Amino acid sequence: MDKNFRNVITIAQKEFADNLWSPVFLALLVTFTLVIFVFSYQQGLMQILAKEGIGRMGESTSVLMLGLKGLAGIMTWFAPLIGIALSFDAVIKEQKSGSLNVLLTHPVFRDTVILGKLLGSMLTLFLVLFVSSAVSVGTLLFLLGGAVSTLELTRIALYILFTFLYTLVFLGIGVILSIVVKDAADSLIYNVVIWLGLSIVFTVIVIALFLLTGQTLTDGNGWGVIAKISNISPMHHYAEVITGKTNLAWGGPGIESNIKGILDTRFTLSQWFSEFWMNLTVLIVTPIILLIIAFIAFLRKDIST
Repeated sequence: MDKNFRNVITIAQKEFADNLWSPVFLALLVTFTLVIFVFSYQQGLMQILAKEGIGRMGESTSVLMLGLKGLAGIMTWFAPLIGIALSFDAVIKEQKSGSLNVLLTHPVFRDTVILGKLLGSMLTLFLVLFVSSAVSVGTLLFLLGGAVSTLELTRIALYILFTFLYTLVFLGIGVILSIVVKDAADSLIYNVVIWLGLSIVFTVIVIALFLLTGQTLTDGNGWGVIAKISNISPMHHYAEVITGKTNLAWGGPGIESNIKGILDTRFTLSQWFSEFWMNLTVLIVTPIILLIIAFIAFLRKDIST
């Protein structure tokens, strides 16, 4: 048991190191961090120029929380790319290079290999989101001044955790595709299509299908139906827990809860949980299911082809 655990950690360390030194991943990481910095700077300037904006979430909510809330859309759209970059060829590259066959000739079980690779990718993902969030918070604090309270630190930590769970959904999808698809280019294309469909143009697709069925958006129930259909998208649940909005996709309905997500410090965590516990449950359960599917798929995979 101890030996298997050490093997998992060793493979996870290798996966973590390979990810950090991958030129493609480094390029994406730098680009993503720069995007977060630019939008954080923009949000900071907007809060400086519009101090009355605090009224949107109540006087008890700081401009720092408002700034992070404004960045939620960017995280919704582009954070999944990090998960995709870490996973779309996670198994394919090992199989193409022959290192997977070599590894399995050693006294290492398949479950040890996939657990180590998943753990290494998850650690890398969390590090990226932590660094990008630190850049965001640091930029906002530099522009807005002031100190971070314990309450704000708690909400920021939960913000990072929920973003991690949301991005983990796409990492899980990427690993599954990397196992069942034989070519890295095809895996990447499939991942990008899924990312676009679930995170950016999801609402446009739903509206198009809604209208094709002869329905109309002019009545009072149209947007309500679309909001309910949005439950199949992880983006919807992430948007709810972070901002209180039902949708952050392009063209999404502007339906918003009284509690403006986890960053709305007017309400306690208990009140927030009572409102969004179902969305949080989906965010937790979905990546777990996907990772279990990836685990089983790898155990059943024929690595000789």
